[in-house]
Amino acid sequence: MAEDDSKVAKLSAETMRSEKPVTLWRTAWRRLFRRKSAVLGMIMLGLLVFIAIFAGLLAPYDPYQVLIGIENVKARQDPCIHLLGCPDDQPQHLMGIDGNVRDMFSRLLYGARLSLLVGFTTVSFAIVIGVTLGALSGYLGGWVDNVIMRMMDVLLAFPSLLLAIAIVTILGPGIQNALLAIGIVSIPAYARVTRASVLTVKQMEFVDASRSLGGGTFYILFGRILPN
Repeated sequence: MAEDDSKVAKLSAETMRSEKPVTLWRTAWRRLFRRKSAVLGMIMLGLLVFIAIFAGLLAPYDPYQVLIGIENVKARQDPCIHLLGCPDDQPQHLMGIDGNVRDMFSRLLYGARLSLLVGFTTVSFAIVIGVTLGALSGYLGGWVDNVIMRMMDVLLAFPSLLLAIAIVTILGPGIQNALLAIGIVSIPAYARVTRASVLTVKQMEFVDASRSLGGGTFYILFGRILPN
């Protein structure tokens, strides 16, 4: 019996050592992949990224190429798909021709690059700034909380589209200013959500334990509270 118990103990110890430690990131990924809507969203996003990366290979025409004199086409021409009965002697344009006599399908594929650039840049900017402000507001409280939240209320008081237009008007035209304007109007949503979460988590016992062990404000906030 003693030998059997020792073998079982050794097997259990080896199993525990072979298993990967459960971390917050691993748990978050498991929960993410269990949600069908999240998996569907990642598939769609992956398809868009694939199209943006390989647009040069997928697009049949240059998106800026004016087809007058090159092909027998005219402005705002209907789509022509050979598999759907379009004559073979007519150039194929899956989505037709726009008003400037350019291939719409090629412009759509290349447009995915700009769309993803705008989306990733503005959301990343808003998340970084919004999460930082919301975390500081919820953890420090007091006058810091009042100042940050009143700033967010001011931003939320204006319609986001009008506020973005006003910011672009002040900064001037350009893609960089447009990205900055969209990012600014998106900050309050992330700041308020983060603040509410921080107010809840900072009351938990593990935060009190970290504080009693001498953890600083930066470590407790960004190393203990935010990951949870």
